[in-house]
Amino acid sequence: MTAKSNYLSAPTHSFAGVPVCTQLSKLDADIAIIGLHYVSAYPQSLSAPETQADMRTAPDAIRLRSSIFINHLDHYDFNFKDVLLAGRQIRIVDCGDIDKQASGDLQKPEQITGVIRTILEKGALPVAIGTDEGGFIPFARAYEGDDSLCVIHIDAHIDWRNERHGVQDGYSSVMRRTSEMPWVKSMAQIGLRGIGSAGRQEIDDALSFGSVFIRAREVHREGIDACVKRIPAADHYLITIDADALDMAIAPGVLYPTPGGLTFDEVTDLVQAIALKGRIAGISLFEMRPERDINGLTASTGAHLIINFIGTLAHSGQIGK
Repeated sequence: MTAKSNYLSAPTHSFAGVPVCTQLSKLDADIAIIGLHYVSAYPQSLSAPETQADMRTAPDAIRLRSSIFINHLDHYDFNFKDVLLAGRQIRIVDCGDIDKQASGDLQKPEQITGVIRTILEKGALPVAIGTDEGGFIPFARAYEGDDSLCVIHIDAHIDWRNERHGVQDGYSSVMRRTSEMPWVKSMAQIGLRGIGSAGRQEIDDALSFGSVFIRAREVHREGIDACVKRIPAADHYLITIDADALDMAIAPGVLYPTPGGLTFDEVTDLVQAIALKGRIAGISLFEMRPERDINGLTASTGAHLIINFIGTLAHSGQIGK
């Protein structure tokens, strides 16, 4: 399936002021930023009092907060003790948004799969921003044919429900649906804490698949290196982050805020350690709710994380020349 350009709309603000390319036939980049506007088809009361229209603005909120990085991508970054892009020639573009105006039955998740697949075929690494982690299901489907893919799921919850209110492709079922994809050979779920929607059956099913559970408390106590050693070896790592994995102090704008989350440095160090372990095939950031944010803090955290991810890919030599 090849993506058609009419699925894409230009962003109001491009991420960090990078060039915009909504015509994928002309895509020539190392990194492609892409906004996903999929919304799980749960009864609206589950997300009250917000409406679906309120819930579809996470990509724009993060892009807006990324404006502080305009004309700064060649600057020194103390997180790397070097310039952000490591002196490499790296082409970054913003491909805009997929189906930004679609909702309910008008949503076509197969278009997300098609767009991501086209980005991959063009040799670019997709960095996706979305509000609802249900969008990771069609995102991961674009990787069909990968021989050895390990999914790194950074989240407070395991998302292994088979269905919720009759919906099988919602944010409560993301990792179960992902585990059913033949190209997903392994999985590590990091940052788990508190009470979620999982019962004993979901826990047993995830462990039976082979998912590696790493609780937030284990990250805090044992450190990144010890936790990364538990991540399965793989040719490629596909990373997805649910914003509620983060500590509430830096990410208050989420649907289910829970104390004890991961710090900014822990997530950054985790992604850097994974990049040393193997190649990163793609990164996505979901479940930020701008209507619940405080002073744009969650969106700002998201923008900084994405900048650090790009720096990590540059400094590990995975992108650019």
